[in-house]
Formats: sequence, structure tokens, C-alpha cells
Amino acid sequence: MSRTRLSALTVLCTAATLFAAGCGATTENPADQGGGNGGSECTPGEPSDVADPEPLEVDVAADSALTGQVPESIKADGKILIATDASYAPNEYTLPGSDEIIGMDVDLGKAFGKVLGVEVEFVNASFDGILAGLQAGRYELGMSSFTDTEEREQTVDFVTYFEAGTSTMVRKCNPENIQTIEDLCGKTVGAQNGTTQLDQLTQPDVEGSVVKACEDAGKEPPTSQGFPKQTDVNAALAANRIDAYMADSPVVDYAVKKTGNAFEKVGDDTGTAPYGIAIPKTAGTMKDALQAAVQKLIDDGAYQEILDNWGVGGGAITEAEINGAIY
Repeated sequence: MSRTRLSALTVLCTAATLFAAGCGATTENPADQGGGNGGSECTPGEPSDVADPEPLEVDVAADSALTGQVPESIKADGKILIATDASYAPNEYTLPGSDEIIGMDVDLGKAFGKVLGVEVEFVNASFDGILAGLQAGRYELGMSSFTDTEEREQTVDFVTYFEAGTSTMVRKCNPENIQTIEDLCGKTVGAQNGTTQLDQLTQPDVEGSVVKACEDAGKEPPTSQGFPKQTDVNAALAANRIDAYMADSPVVDYAVKKTGNAFEKVGDDTGTAPYGIAIPKTAGTMKDALQAAVQKLIDDGAYQEILDNWGVGGGAITEAEINGAIY
């Protein structure tokens, strides 16, 4: 689907997943808000006309040995129910006017479902409720850009399948002149509820804590704001309700591609860590079957093909692991 060049505000209100709410809040040119770019002149530029990738269905065969490892309780109804928060483009999201969930995670899920010989069905769920939903038996897997952490491994198992860091996003022309983590001190900074980024903005004792960095620098910590969906975070930044936000690097990179006239990425990516597919602790051999299926996709090239299609090939891994947290 091609997109014609529109006004900046129109793009903010229609870009596939970035601005599902909060449009119309401001039309002020970020370059006129003072501050950023060390006082140099900044031109926001033209709205992006980058089209969303088309979903990619890869041709992979079922592995009967792995199918046999899928617990009967999971394949009894002929499908694997996978929960995802479809607000995190390009990993998992919906296009305007559609309920179909698409993205890198979805295509990978469909591919490993083929290897396991079982259909997969993705359902939209609140990110901060997915792991609890797995424990309660509402879902059979969770695949929603979860960072595999030691804390999360206390409640679920993970199979790793990707690597991502944390990036910082600001409004175009960087009116608050944010370049480093310490520049977030005293600022209002957003993140999605339940994410490692919100933990970093609120807790002094987690890996990559912004609170701790500010304390060490003798500065006030940021004022954190959590939002139910990533689309809400994007809308808050566009409406000038927050000064910056933190999110996974592929999500920030995608947002810049889609709305480069409105947002820009600042500083370096930090805290690269693995994504994991979440599996209930009670799922028996499911984690072993899933690890082998993901590894098979990696080895035969289908995995890289899917990542490249969504523009996230730089996050590829070479070995899928069970519970591969690094912090």
C-alpha cells in the first residue's frame, strides 16, 4: 500500500500504529519550542511515505519429532493460543481499520507453528497482563517483545529468539537537548506499562536504572509516566505531555522511519538483551519443542528472511536458548 505525502498533523493521526490516540493536541513546530540541537536551526522536514512491510509466510515443513513434543493439553484443540500486545510496531501491531495482528513476532510465530505441526492464533492482550494470563491458563504462549530477565524467569520459562537494546525518543529538533541518560534527569519520561524501560525509570536497583544514574550524578530522577500501550506513549510525546520516551530499539527505529518529521532518536542504544517467547512453567516439554523449532528456523534461513522483511535483521541471534537471561 503506497502512501502519498500528507501534512505533518495528518501523518501523526494516521500512521499505522504510532498515533492511535491523542491527535490534534498540538500543531506547534518542534523547532519553535526552544532548546534542542545546541541552539542550531532545525527543520522538521517532510512527512514519511514509508509503507508498512507485507506479512511474510515462509515455506517450512513440519518436524514430526517436534510435533510429538508438544503437550496434548496444548494441541488438543489444534492450535496454540499466543497472547501479544499489538501496539509495538514493527514487532506486533495492527493497521488502521483492521483487527489483523501483523509484525515480526507474528510471522515468526506462524513459522514455528508450521514446524511444530500446529496452527497458531495470536490474540491481543494488555502487555502487563500477559504473563499473569499465562499462569492463569488463559493463553498458551506469550510473544510480545518480552525481554528475558531473571526476574521474569521466576514465573515463566522463555525461549530466546531476538536481541534488542533500549533507545530514547524525543520530538523532532530535540527541544530539551537530550543526548545522554543523565539528560533525562528531572525530565518527564514515558514508557509502556510492564516494560523493563518503565522499571529503569522508577527503580534504582535494576539493570540500566535511570534513577540510579541520576542519583549518582547528584540530580533529580525523571518523572516517569507509564502508559497502557506503546501507541499511547507515542501520542503523549507528540502532544508534548512528556519530554521523551524509552522503548526497545527496533520499535524506536521503526517509529523514526514512519514519522521522521515528528520524532527523532537520540543518544546510543543501551542494555542489549534477548527477547523470549514466554511459556508457562506447567507446559512440560513445550519449551524444548519450541527451542528446537526456533533453532530450525534459524538454521534453514527462514528466520533471517522474516527479520529482514520487517527491517529488524540486525537483532538476529544464532542460537535459541531456554531461559537465556543476562540480568
